[in-house]
Parts: sequence; structure tokens; C-alpha cells
Amino acid sequence: MDNKMKIFTKTLVPVLALSFGIFTNCFAEYEEKITPNDIAAGHRYGFGIDIDGDYAISGAYEDGNGSAYIFKRSGTTWTQEAKIVASDGSSGDEFGRSVSIDGDFAIVGSRYDDDGGSDSGSAYIFKRSGTSWTEETKLTANDPDAGDRFGQVVAIEGNYAIISSHLDDDGGSSSGSAYIFFNNGTTWTQQAKLTASDANSNDYFGTYVSISGDYVLIGANGDDDGGGLSGSAYIFKRDGISWSEQAKLTANDAASGDSFGESVAISGEYSVIGAPVDDDSFSNSGSVYVFKRTGTSWSQQSKLNASDPAENDQFGKSVSIDGLNIVIGSSFDDDNALGSSGSAYIFSGDGSTWTQGAKITANDATVNARFGRSTAINGNYIVVGAYNSNVDGSSSGSAYIYASDGGDLPLAIELDSFEARQIENTIQLNWTTASETENEGFNVYRKTGNGNFVQIASYKGNSELLGTLNSTTSNNYTFVDNSELRNGETYTYYISDVETNGLETKHEKSAKTVRFVLNEETAQTKLDYVLAQNFPNPFNPSTQINFQIAKTQDVRLQIFNLKGKLVKELVNEKMNEGSHSAKWDGTDSFGNQVSSGTYFYKFSAGIFSQTNKMVLLK
Repeated sequence: MDNKMKIFTKTLVPVLALSFGIFTNCFAEYEEKITPNDIAAGHRYGFGIDIDGDYAISGAYEDGNGSAYIFKRSGTTWTQEAKIVASDGSSGDEFGRSVSIDGDFAIVGSRYDDDGGSDSGSAYIFKRSGTSWTEETKLTANDPDAGDRFGQVVAIEGNYAIISSHLDDDGGSSSGSAYIFFNNGTTWTQQAKLTASDANSNDYFGTYVSISGDYVLIGANGDDDGGGLSGSAYIFKRDGISWSEQAKLTANDAASGDSFGESVAISGEYSVIGAPVDDDSFSNSGSVYVFKRTGTSWSQQSKLNASDPAENDQFGKSVSIDGLNIVIGSSFDDDNALGSSGSAYIFSGDGSTWTQGAKITANDATVNARFGRSTAINGNYIVVGAYNSNVDGSSSGSAYIYASDGGDLPLAIELDSFEARQIENTIQLNWTTASETENEGFNVYRKTGNGNFVQIASYKGNSELLGTLNSTTSNNYTFVDNSELRNGETYTYYISDVETNGLETKHEKSAKTVRFVLNEETAQTKLDYVLAQNFPNPFNPSTQINFQIAKTQDVRLQIFNLKGKLVKELVNEKMNEGSHSAKWDGTDSFGNQVSSGTYFYKFSAGIFSQTNKMVLLK
């Protein structure tokens, strides 16, 4: 279907300006995992995915002779409607490695089918009638040959289907080709065979394909115009029953080995092309290029990179686009110390500029899951595949759907303020949320000097970073970076919030920089107000709370429960300037032991007030 990458990009995430949502369709409402009722180890389900309207399709090319599953949405629930298989499937055909769906039709590639010679390839069209999906026809090239791999990638929109054969030899060994099939209402017939005007050996024209209206976009990641394997992509346009090459697209900074064209997607006047082995930030960190059509000309509009690039992430391994929303897969990303667990990023455009919003990772991520190897977007829904996930057995695979209500959704938190400052030999972060929605917790990111941001703390290992889940009142948080900081160095910090469904939103534009200085002048600086995180935390049976005041004045330190009810007042007296501490033994004002759970301690001194969170475990 239009606007999707076809072998198939929580990154679904809302797009942000500063730390507040401006994304027309914020894909952050929920994550639903769509799982076949017979999933098993080794199926590699989720390698090929697509979505159209109320229907999603995901292939499992190692399930016996290969299969694909169609899910239907009812409200917010997706249920399996059909499992489809080839009528003449054989072991090793890899039926289901590439899939696409549009309206009442689905197409499934079978690149290792042997009808026209070993690994010549084929594709199958299925049609829906009510709740049943039946095989309507099998498609093969009119000039099949062994090793062509017809069906490498498939895409369908309306009455047109495009099928790639990236190892076809018409223009030289593995120069590649793609075939257009047309449905006249009763029969699917080959309408055209497309090849590059400058075809050459090992160009791999047909690495990926996408279709939108009268246009198709075809990747050729082996093209060497900008150096070996620099890559390219081609635009073809239909006029009646004829298809002609309109443009060849290359990166304006093409370099050897970038693999530009390994993933492609087209929607209307925009083409998106992945270069997952580009080295802009780090070796093989990856990038994505956006081209825009004006009349008959296509020009590069933007180059996109991840906000947190890392070596071998391969950002751009998959791409998909619908209107002004782009999803980009980064299937070798190592978030949460899970090697190659993968991620996906959301970008939104305004016609001239593309802005990154949220980053998605699976709620049940596993090592080597390759989440983001496949992505698709249609309207308010995104589907992301993780074909190597081990959740349901080794390499069983997974697929996830993310959605919005079609309008502006609230972010997990509304960030009121964020500050960073040096306190003696540490740097303390303080932030306040005006409200929280399904906020599980925060992650803290830091960069040194002009380096790259790295995560230095997470709610998963620091209870002080746990969110309140849902709150309509303000909440204050503190994090102290007491790592070994270098005298004279600058450190920049920002936080992210993570929703209960795993969606992470990074508040990079609220970042604060501190120059860390340890000298006599610093030691003699006037005291400030400080409320430290209680220690230990979590605690049982007691914990200590340290605080500092700048002058002699009245001080109050109070304990509240989650409902905002006062549990106990630890301090209510005039105190001298300097450092102080108070101990809480887990009892209320009457000396009764309180139950396990989350509590808040509020420190007030003059106009200064701050509230931190702590956890009592029994």
C-alpha cells in the first residue's frame, strides 16, 4: 500500500518542540502486541509487516513452508482473523518474508520459490471476502531465471502491485529489476518490467520498493556512483499503462558503504530513503534522507539522524511514511543494555522541516530482538516488527501496534521546570512536573563537554526516579550525580520520561549545562538550599533525610502518603544555617507503623519548598 516500506519505523513517540507535543498524530496512546495463536520458536514472525486501515499483516517466513497472519482491529483490540499460506508452498521458500496489504488485497513474497529455476521466486495475491482470505493468484516474472529472487520485496496499492527481483541479471550480474502487475478486476497481469537507466552489475536495484499513486520508489543499495555500495534510489512514474524513470536519487554526501537505498518509502510528494551504514555520528550509526517533489523534479530536503546515535545502531534499517509522519527503525540499537534489542523513531514535518519526537522500544525487549527491522504506518496506527525476539521462544518473533486517537494526546508528563547546579563535589538535578499520565519513571542523560549524551541513571535501578503514574498535581524530583566529576569540565544534563507501555520521551531542549569547579572560592560560596535524596532508599525500617539551609529560619519537614494526607511532621522549628538531618522510622504521628509503599517528604524553609519521593519496603 502507499506510504510504506515493504519488507518490512514503545520510536512510537510523540514529536516534540521543546518538551511539549506539537505532533499532529501522537502515537503514544498504547502499545498492543499482536501475537499469532500458534507462534513458536524459530518462526521469525514480524520480519515482513504492513498495515492498512483496520487490518495488519505480519509474516513468519520460517513457520514450516512460511506463513502470514492478518489481524483486524475492533475498537482498540486487534485479533487474528486469518493465517494464510501458499497453496503450493515448499520448505525454504521464505513465504512471508515480505508482505503488504491494501483494502481487500494482501500480497506475500516467496523469494526462494523454484518455479522458474532454483530461487527464481514468486508472490501470491490473497483476497478478503467477509472474514475469509483466500489465495487469488500466484505471480511470477514473465522471464524468470534461477537466483533472481522475484518476491524479495512486495508492495500493493489499489490495482497495482510491485515486486522486486534484486538479483536479476538484465543489466549485468545482480543488477536487479522490479515488476509492475495490474488488476483489471478479474486478473492480475504483468504490466511492466522496470530497470535502471544506468544499470550495472551488483547494483541490487529492487533492494526495497514502495508505491504511492502513480509513483514507485526503488532502492539500489549496491550502486557505486558515490563509491562502492554508496547506493541510490529511482523514481518511476506511470502515464496510462507506461512506466518511465523520472529521477535518480543519491545522497548529497554519498560515501562508500553507506547502503543508501537499503530501505525506501514514498507518500505523495515525499520519498524517504535509509542509509543504515552511514557513518555520520559513529561507524554504521546510520541516517535517513528525505526528498521532496516539485513538479517533475526531486530534491533532497533533509537528512535525519537519531538524537542518541551509537556505533552499529543502523538507524534507517527500515523506513515508512504517511503524509508528514515518518517512522525509522534502528534494529541494532542497544537501549537498556540489551544488545541489538532495537528501537524506532518518529519524525514529523511541517512542509520544510522534520523534527524528531519520541523513541519507541518494546515493553518486553530482549537481546537481539531486532525491534525496528520492519515498520509501517497508516493514519493513526504504526506497526513495528521484532523478528528475532525470544519472548515466545528463541527467534519466535514479535510485532507491536501503536496508536493515537487522531488528535493531540497528552504527554506522559508536563515538565514545569528543570535545573542543574553544583552542590559541593556533586551536581544536583531538580525538576518539577505539573502533571503526570501513566508515567513509570525517568531516565537521566549526560554529556561531557562536546561529547555525546549517554544514559547515566534510570528509574529501573533508582527508586528516586520512579514516577507517580498518574497525578494532576505538581511533583518535585531530585537526582544527585555523585560520580567522579572532573574539575573545570562542563556537564550537560537532560531527562526523559517513560510511560507504562515503554514509550520514552526525551526532553533534550530543556537541557542544562554546569561548569564543575572545585577550588577554594567554591568552598567559600554562600550556602544554598538543598534537599538531598533520603538514604537508604528504598528503606526498612528507617531512613535519613539530609538538608541544608542558607540562613537561620523556620524549617518544616513533613511526610505525606500517595493521597496527599499528612503522615508525620519530622521537623517544625527554627534552625541555624548549614547542614542538618532528620530520621524517619516509618511511623505516623501516633507512633503506628505505616504500610509499605511510596511516600513523599516536603521540605519548607522560607520561600523555598521542595518535595521528594521515597519508598518503604517491608
